[in-house]
Amino acid sequence: MAQLTWNDTPMACTALLDDVPVCTLKIKDIGGVAASWQDDHLWPPPAHMPKAPAQPTRFFADLAEAKAAVEKTLAG
Repeated sequence: MAQLTWNDTPMACTALLDDVPVCTLKIKDIGGVAASWQDDHLWPPPAHMPKAPAQPTRFFADLAEAKAAVEKTLAG
């Protein structure tokens, strides 16, 4: 089974799956976190916009929420 680890810096965190970067979380100056996949993963459209296309980047309210979403997505 693949192992997920985090490489944390003051303004960004990178999710590593077996030491391969798969998602970067960038902490925004305005608040919140932008989570961007570095591979072929896409975030599903938000519930309030079901017809929107899937996107490689999604905004989260805080770092804990973003990390949890990445971990849930990678867990399958």
